[in-house]
Amino acid sequence: MSAEEPAVNPPKLKELPENKAPETPDTWEFGARFGFGMRGPNRFDQNLNGFSSNLDPRVASQTKQENTRGSFQGEFLARTRLSEGFKIGMIGGYRYYDPFSLRNITSEPFVTQLNFQMESFYLLGMVWQEGRFNRYFRWEAGLGLGVTRALWVTKGYATDGKEYYEQNGNLKGSGLEFRLEGSLIHPINERVSLSFGTYLSWVNITSFDGSFNGDTASFYVRQDGRVSPLTESANQDNILLSNQYSRKLDMQSAYGGLFFGVNYKF
Repeated sequence: MSAEEPAVNPPKLKELPENKAPETPDTWEFGARFGFGMRGPNRFDQNLNGFSSNLDPRVASQTKQENTRGSFQGEFLARTRLSEGFKIGMIGGYRYYDPFSLRNITSEPFVTQLNFQMESFYLLGMVWQEGRFNRYFRWEAGLGLGVTRALWVTKGYATDGKEYYEQNGNLKGSGLEFRLEGSLIHPINERVSLSFGTYLSWVNITSFDGSFNGDTASFYVRQDGRVSPLTESANQDNILLSNQYSRKLDMQSAYGGLFFGVNYKF
């Protein structure tokens, strides 16, 4: 009498995971922005209030400046993910400043009217941190540093009531720009998102150099506060004659404003 053969159970196979479509990696992100803002009052504006067509302290001089200090800007950004919650990239932009002007009257008498236009280009290296705000929005905070280059164009006239003299200047200045920004991001789909944010920038341009009335010149600020466009040699002569130190007009200014943008992920 033979014993029953033991039942053989087939080996269990390891269950395979469900096939899932891989998420589209946001390797690169490109965006375009439009913004507007205002430049805070600083010593650039204060120094221009001391403009005078005559540097002789015995000649009375009065200057009135008109400046709204507003600006508009357009930007392009390119960035990639550095790690979870962090992105790194670049911002390139163009900023156009509201036109401003000054009018100077001296006791000679002599009247000078100067109308200014200024624009700048900048390139910033940026780092962003991001997180979830709610089901509709994500938040971002960015910090950056880069270079800026400004173009300052002058058109105007000067007159003593008998003769008329055109005033034309084309000056350029370079420096550093620091940026701090924050924004809310609203995804439209997997690739496209809209952004709305605010920014604060600090610009430091050490001097403006170029041509004024056909001569190589810069704006100089004298120790007594009088400002005038001079050539290098004329400035040295003025220092010797007046015994007053002078420096080139600079711009150290804070900017703040709002921006709107659209981003696309590749």
